[in-house]
Amino acid sequence: MTPSIADCIEKQLLHVVFQPIGTLSSGEILGYEALIRGPEGSALESPSALFGQAQRENCMVRLERFAGRLSVSTFAKAQLPGKLFLNFSAEAIREIISCEDDVRAFLGAMQFPLERIVVELTEQADPRPFSSLVASLRVMREAGAQFALDDYGTGNANLGLWIALQPDYIKIDRSIVDGVARSAFLLEVVRHLHGLAKVGHTQLIAEGLETVEDLMVCRDIGITYAQGFILGKPSAIPPVTLQGQALGQC
Repeated sequence: MTPSIADCIEKQLLHVVFQPIGTLSSGEILGYEALIRGPEGSALESPSALFGQAQRENCMVRLERFAGRLSVSTFAKAQLPGKLFLNFSAEAIREIISCEDDVRAFLGAMQFPLERIVVELTEQADPRPFSSLVASLRVMREAGAQFALDDYGTGNANLGLWIALQPDYIKIDRSIVDGVARSAFLLEVVRHLHGLAKVGHTQLIAEGLETVEDLMVCRDIGITYAQGFILGKPSAIPPVTLQGQALGQC
């Protein structure tokens, strides 16, 4: 029998894995993206199934907020270096700001500074109205957190959102960087994004990299950071250093 999201939360059936994000020029770790997983061996083990169930049960924000707290506590206990990237929908971001004192109390109890948190806006849900989202993100950023736009180039993650939200980081979707070493068109797209990011003072993260060839092209264009299987798969115990041959010494 498939457990409900409430059961998963109350019975502590969920767990977190972390995927490293590295600096292309040096191989140093910038931080890790936290990824929630459902009960092992169940129908909800995959994130798509887990969040699909949450949507059907109309408790998506509750799951997101629980996942965020579990990610922070797990990350802090593991004493992993760098920043912690947390995924939230626009609705969840607005609700978090409405409970700002509670969030600050939790982070204070965990002794985890907001400066180490990067809030990633997921691209699936419509983020409008922009005005309330911009206001919520302003509160977060003034408190010390940073902001990232996830999966740029797909769904709602488009140029209009980039302009409206002015993120600190943009994660270029895998559909754009996968095969960039073999495609003149993708090469020009990535170069164009790099130019926009430079003018807009935004750092780019090439997401979903799997080959040395694609990694080297992104690095040579000037993309600052990367994430993908070539650097490390999501793991409960991720590496705290990256292999030089995978990044800086390519």
